[in-house]
Amino acid sequence: MDTAALNQSPSLPLFYKDPVLLRFEEHGDVGLAPPTDFGFARATVAIPLCVGEFAAAMRHYPIVFAMDEQASPIALVGIRRDDNLFVGQDGSWHAGCYVPAYIRRYPFIVTETPDKAQRLLAIDRGSERYVPSVAGRDDAEYLFDTDGKPTPTAQNAMAFCHAYHQDYTNTVAFGRALVAAKVLEPYHADFRLPDGSRRHLNGFLAVDEKAFRALPADTVAEWHAKGWLTLVAFHLASMRSFQALLDFNAQRANERKALA
Repeated sequence: MDTAALNQSPSLPLFYKDPVLLRFEEHGDVGLAPPTDFGFARATVAIPLCVGEFAAAMRHYPIVFAMDEQASPIALVGIRRDDNLFVGQDGSWHAGCYVPAYIRRYPFIVTETPDKAQRLLAIDRGSERYVPSVAGRDDAEYLFDTDGKPTPTAQNAMAFCHAYHQDYTNTVAFGRALVAAKVLEPYHADFRLPDGSRRHLNGFLAVDEKAFRALPADTVAEWHAKGWLTLVAFHLASMRSFQALLDFNAQRANERKALA
Protein backbone atom coordinates (compact mmCIF):
# COMPACT_ATOMS: atom_id res chain seq x y z
CA MET A 1 0.00 0.00 0.00
CA ASP A 2 1.53 3.30 -1.03
CA THR A 3 -0.80 6.04 0.12
CA ALA A 4 -1.94 6.47 3.68
CA ALA A 5 -5.59 5.69 4.36
CA LEU A 6 -5.93 8.23 7.13
CA ASN A 7 -8.66 7.31 9.60
CA GLN A 8 -10.11 4.89 7.06
CA SER A 9 -8.37 1.59 7.70
CA PRO A 10 -7.26 -0.29 10.82
CA SER A 11 -4.07 -1.28 8.97
CA LEU A 12 -1.28 1.16 8.31
CA PRO A 13 1.72 0.99 5.97
CA LEU A 14 4.94 -0.48 7.36
CA PHE A 15 6.64 1.78 9.96
CA TYR A 16 3.76 4.28 10.14
CA LYS A 17 2.05 4.59 13.53
CA ASP A 18 0.09 7.85 13.39
CA PRO A 19 0.14 9.51 9.93
CA VAL A 20 -1.63 12.87 9.75
CA LEU A 21 -2.33 15.19 6.86
CA LEU A 22 -0.16 18.31 7.09
CA ARG A 23 -2.19 21.53 7.35
CA PHE A 24 -0.77 24.94 8.17
CA GLU A 25 -3.68 25.72 10.50
CA GLU A 26 -2.78 22.73 12.66
CA HIS A 27 0.91 22.24 11.98
CA GLY A 28 2.33 25.73 11.53
CA ASP A 29 4.86 25.07 14.31
CA VAL A 30 5.67 21.51 13.30
CA GLY A 31 9.19 20.71 12.21
CA LEU A 32 11.38 17.90 10.96
CA ALA A 33 14.44 16.76 12.86
CA PRO A 34 17.46 15.62 10.84
CA PRO A 35 17.82 11.89 10.23
CA THR A 36 19.81 10.14 12.92
CA ASP A 37 19.72 6.44 12.08
CA PHE A 38 17.65 3.62 10.58
CA GLY A 39 16.65 2.13 13.90
CA PHE A 40 12.98 2.27 12.93
CA ALA A 41 13.69 -0.46 10.34
CA ARG A 42 15.72 -2.69 12.65
CA ALA A 43 13.01 -5.33 13.14
CA THR A 44 11.93 -5.52 9.49
CA VAL A 45 13.14 -8.32 7.22
CA ALA A 46 11.20 -7.34 4.07
CA ILE A 47 11.12 -3.82 2.59
CA PRO A 48 8.62 -2.72 -0.12
CA LEU A 49 10.38 -2.04 -3.40
CA CYS A 50 9.42 -0.24 -6.62
CA VAL A 51 10.41 -1.30 -10.12
CA GLY A 52 12.57 1.78 -10.62
CA GLU A 53 14.84 0.45 -7.86
CA PHE A 54 15.40 -3.06 -9.20
CA ALA A 55 18.69 -2.26 -10.95
CA ALA A 56 20.24 -0.82 -7.77
CA ALA A 57 18.62 -3.19 -5.28
CA MET A 58 19.46 -6.43 -7.11
CA ARG A 59 23.14 -6.04 -6.22
CA HIS A 60 22.43 -6.29 -2.48
CA TYR A 61 19.07 -7.96 -1.85
CA PRO A 62 17.02 -10.87 -3.12
CA ILE A 63 13.99 -9.30 -4.82
CA VAL A 64 10.88 -11.43 -4.33
CA PHE A 65 7.12 -10.87 -4.48
CA ALA A 66 4.50 -10.82 -1.76
CA MET A 67 1.59 -13.21 -1.83
CA ASP A 68 -0.97 -10.48 -2.47
CA GLU A 69 -3.23 -9.71 -5.43
CA GLN A 70 -0.66 -7.48 -7.09
CA ALA A 71 2.47 -9.47 -6.23
CA SER A 72 4.13 -6.51 -4.53
CA PRO A 73 7.94 -6.61 -4.88
CA ILE A 74 9.95 -6.73 -1.68
CA ALA A 75 13.63 -6.66 -0.83
CA LEU A 76 14.64 -9.29 1.72
CA VAL A 77 16.99 -7.80 4.31
CA GLY A 78 17.10 -10.61 6.83
CA ILE A 79 16.66 -14.34 7.39
CA ARG A 80 15.78 -14.30 11.09
CA ARG A 81 12.53 -12.86 12.34
CA ASP A 82 12.80 -9.24 13.50
CA ASP A 83 16.46 -8.90 12.47
CA ASN A 84 17.34 -6.54 9.62
CA LEU A 85 20.91 -7.51 8.75
CA PHE A 86 21.56 -4.17 7.07
CA VAL A 87 20.95 -2.06 10.19
CA GLY A 88 23.96 -1.98 12.47
CA GLN A 89 24.19 -1.67 16.24
CA ASP A 90 24.51 2.10 15.88
CA GLY A 91 21.50 2.31 13.56
CA SER A 92 23.55 2.88 10.42
CA TRP A 93 22.72 1.15 7.13
CA HIS A 94 25.34 -1.29 5.92
CA ALA A 95 28.01 0.77 4.16
CA GLY A 96 27.84 0.77 0.38
CA CYS A 97 24.44 -0.92 0.20
CA TYR A 98 21.44 0.64 -1.49
CA VAL A 99 18.82 2.09 0.86
CA PRO A 100 15.30 1.43 -0.51
CA ALA A 101 13.22 4.50 -1.34
CA TYR A 102 10.45 3.32 0.99
CA ILE A 103 12.84 3.81 3.91
CA ARG A 104 14.23 7.10 2.61
CA ARG A 105 10.69 8.46 2.21
CA TYR A 106 9.79 7.90 5.87
CA PRO A 107 8.30 9.67 7.87
CA PHE A 108 6.43 11.26 4.94
CA ILE A 109 3.76 9.69 2.78
CA VAL A 110 1.11 10.93 0.37
CA THR A 111 -2.60 10.56 0.89
CA GLU A 112 -5.26 10.91 -1.79
CA THR A 113 -8.47 12.86 -1.50
CA PRO A 114 -11.61 10.66 -1.60
CA ASP A 115 -12.14 11.45 -5.29
CA LYS A 116 -8.44 10.67 -5.98
CA ALA A 117 -8.15 14.02 -7.74
CA GLN A 118 -5.39 15.31 -5.49
CA ARG A 119 -2.49 13.91 -3.48
CA LEU A 120 -1.53 15.62 -0.24
CA LEU A 121 1.46 15.31 2.06
CA ALA A 122 1.20 13.52 5.39
CA ILE A 123 3.72 12.79 8.12
CA ASP A 124 3.95 10.14 10.79
CA ARG A 125 3.63 11.72 14.22
CA GLY A 126 5.03 8.48 15.64
CA SER A 127 8.41 9.14 14.03
CA GLU A 128 11.32 10.40 16.11
CA ARG A 129 11.88 13.02 13.41
CA TYR A 130 8.46 14.60 13.99
CA VAL A 131 8.87 17.76 16.08
CA PRO A 132 5.55 19.17 17.43
CA SER A 133 7.11 22.61 17.90
CA VAL A 134 10.34 23.86 16.37
CA ALA A 135 10.68 26.62 18.99
CA GLY A 136 13.87 25.95 20.93
CA ARG A 137 15.03 23.26 18.51
CA ASP A 138 17.95 24.53 16.46
CA ASP A 139 18.24 21.17 14.71
CA ALA A 140 14.67 21.07 13.33
CA GLU A 141 13.36 22.62 10.12
CA TYR A 142 9.90 24.13 9.74
CA LEU A 143 7.51 22.55 7.25
CA PHE A 144 5.53 25.80 6.73
CA ASP A 145 6.72 29.37 6.54
CA THR A 146 5.00 32.29 8.23
CA ASP A 147 2.73 32.78 5.21
CA GLY A 148 1.48 29.22 5.43
CA LYS A 149 3.39 28.03 2.38
CA PRO A 150 5.43 24.80 2.36
CA THR A 151 9.10 25.34 3.11
CA PRO A 152 11.80 23.83 0.85
CA THR A 153 11.94 20.91 3.31
CA ALA A 154 8.25 20.15 2.77
CA GLN A 155 8.50 20.79 -0.97
CA ASN A 156 11.36 18.33 -1.31
CA ALA A 157 9.43 15.74 0.69
CA MET A 158 6.39 16.19 -1.53
CA ALA A 159 8.46 15.89 -4.69
CA PHE A 160 10.01 12.67 -3.43
CA CYS A 161 6.62 11.28 -2.45
CA HIS A 162 5.12 12.17 -5.83
CA ALA A 163 7.99 10.42 -7.63
CA TYR A 164 7.60 7.42 -5.37
CA HIS A 165 3.87 7.28 -6.01
CA GLN A 166 4.42 7.26 -9.77
CA ASP A 167 6.97 4.47 -9.50
CA TYR A 168 4.58 2.61 -7.21
CA THR A 169 1.83 2.89 -9.85
CA ASN A 170 4.17 1.35 -12.43
CA THR A 171 5.08 -1.33 -9.92
CA VAL A 172 1.46 -2.34 -9.40
CA ALA A 173 0.98 -2.71 -13.16
CA PHE A 174 4.05 -4.94 -13.40
CA GLY A 175 3.03 -7.11 -10.46
CA ARG A 176 -0.49 -7.61 -11.78
CA ALA A 177 0.93 -8.57 -15.17
CA LEU A 178 3.04 -11.27 -13.51
CA VAL A 179 -0.02 -12.61 -11.72
CA ALA A 180 -2.15 -12.57 -14.86
CA ALA A 181 0.56 -14.36 -16.86
CA LYS A 182 0.80 -17.04 -14.16
CA VAL A 183 4.59 -17.01 -14.08
CA LEU A 184 4.92 -16.78 -10.29
CA GLU A 185 5.32 -19.69 -7.91
CA PRO A 186 5.92 -20.05 -4.16
CA TYR A 187 9.61 -19.86 -3.38
CA HIS A 188 11.29 -21.71 -0.53
CA ALA A 189 14.84 -21.05 0.58
CA ASP A 190 16.74 -23.35 2.96
CA PHE A 191 19.91 -22.24 4.74
CA ARG A 192 22.38 -23.82 7.11
CA LEU A 193 23.60 -21.24 9.62
CA PRO A 194 27.09 -21.09 11.18
CA ASP A 195 25.82 -22.77 14.36
CA GLY A 196 24.66 -25.75 12.30
CA SER A 197 20.96 -24.97 12.54
CA ARG A 198 18.82 -24.73 9.44
CA ARG A 199 16.64 -21.78 8.49
CA HIS A 200 13.67 -22.05 6.16
CA LEU A 201 12.24 -18.99 4.39
CA ASN A 202 8.88 -19.06 2.67
CA GLY A 203 5.75 -16.99 2.29
CA PHE A 204 6.74 -15.19 -0.89
CA LEU A 205 6.78 -15.69 -4.65
CA ALA A 206 9.39 -15.80 -7.39
CA VAL A 207 9.26 -16.07 -11.17
CA ASP A 208 9.24 -19.62 -12.52
CA GLU A 209 11.83 -19.46 -15.32
CA LYS A 210 10.20 -22.30 -17.25
CA ALA A 211 6.82 -20.53 -17.29
CA PHE A 212 8.50 -17.23 -18.09
CA ARG A 213 10.29 -18.64 -21.13
CA ALA A 214 7.03 -20.15 -22.36
CA LEU A 215 5.24 -16.79 -22.56
CA PRO A 216 3.40 -16.17 -25.85
CA ALA A 217 5.24 -14.06 -28.43
CA ASP A 218 2.75 -11.19 -28.18
CA THR A 219 3.20 -11.07 -24.40
CA VAL A 220 6.98 -11.07 -24.79
CA ALA A 221 6.74 -8.20 -27.27
CA GLU A 222 4.49 -6.22 -24.93
CA TRP A 223 6.73 -6.81 -21.92
CA HIS A 224 9.80 -5.89 -23.92
CA ALA A 225 8.21 -2.58 -24.94
CA LYS A 226 7.34 -1.81 -21.31
CA GLY A 227 10.73 -2.84 -19.95
CA TRP A 228 9.25 -5.71 -17.95
CA LEU A 229 11.52 -8.37 -19.44
CA THR A 230 14.46 -6.48 -17.97
CA LEU A 231 12.74 -6.30 -14.59
CA VAL A 232 12.26 -10.07 -14.57
CA ALA A 233 15.93 -10.49 -15.43
CA PHE A 234 16.88 -8.20 -12.51
CA HIS A 235 14.65 -10.23 -10.20
CA LEU A 236 16.16 -13.55 -11.27
CA ALA A 237 19.71 -12.22 -10.96
CA SER A 238 18.95 -10.82 -7.51
CA MET A 239 18.34 -14.30 -6.13
CA ARG A 240 22.12 -14.70 -5.97
CA SER A 241 22.07 -12.10 -3.24
CA PHE A 242 20.84 -14.72 -0.79
CA GLN A 243 24.52 -15.45 -0.22
CA ALA A 244 24.98 -11.86 0.98
CA LEU A 245 22.31 -12.44 3.61
CA LEU A 246 24.14 -15.55 4.80
CA ASP A 247 27.44 -13.69 4.95
CA PHE A 248 25.94 -10.77 6.88
CA ASN A 249 24.16 -13.18 9.22
CA ALA A 250 27.43 -15.01 9.95
CA GLN A 251 29.15 -11.66 10.56
CA ARG A 252 26.43 -10.61 13.00
CA ALA A 253 26.60 -13.95 14.80
CA ASN A 254 30.35 -13.49 15.28
CA GLU A 255 29.84 -9.96 16.56
CA ARG A 256 27.29 -11.14 19.10
CA LYS A 257 29.59 -13.98 20.19
CA ALA A 258 32.43 -11.51 20.71
CA LEU A 259 30.22 -9.35 22.93
CA ALA A 260 28.93 -12.28 24.99
